[in-house]
Amino acid sequence: MSWKSYAVVSGATVLAGWLASTPPSHTPDSAAAVPRPAAPRRIVPSDIEHEAERLQVRVRREVEYTQPERNPFRFGPARVNANRGGDLPAPAPARVEPQAVTPFVPPPPPLKLSGIAEDEQGQEVERTAILSSPSGVLLVHEGEVVGDYRVSRIESAAVELVKDDGTTLRLTLSN
Repeated sequence: MSWKSYAVVSGATVLAGWLASTPPSHTPDSAAAVPRPAAPRRIVPSDIEHEAERLQVRVRREVEYTQPERNPFRFGPARVNANRGGDLPAPAPARVEPQAVTPFVPPPPPLKLSGIAEDEQGQEVERTAILSSPSGVLLVHEGEVVGDYRVSRIESAAVELVKDDGTTLRLTLSN
């Protein structure tokens, strides 16, 4: 195609788009153009005054400000407000029997033994434990500290972690 045919096709496309986008001209009918006379409004007695009187009766009297019964920022027993007028008698405090206190035992750390790497150096075998924790993968040797635990021994399929208080945690490889 030559430049002339491109110009003709482009012009035809622009003309077709312009004709398609112009809004249709609509001439109103002569009957529709004549406005109809408005229907006379019926005068209805207004109930606004009656409703206003009814609402004024239902308005509550204003209450003086009183201190809140509780402070959400302090712990402690609820105080009885003297301004309440004593509608209800205060409930007697419930007697609480002392219970045996069990010591809190923290859960073990969320560590998992992922693998053990062995490196032979002559006659000795140096093992590295591969631990998975929420913070990522840890590569540890014997004697290193992991959280509250110290790595005491690395075996071929297990790792022993010892806490300062003597608590021992043994992690084994899972299949």
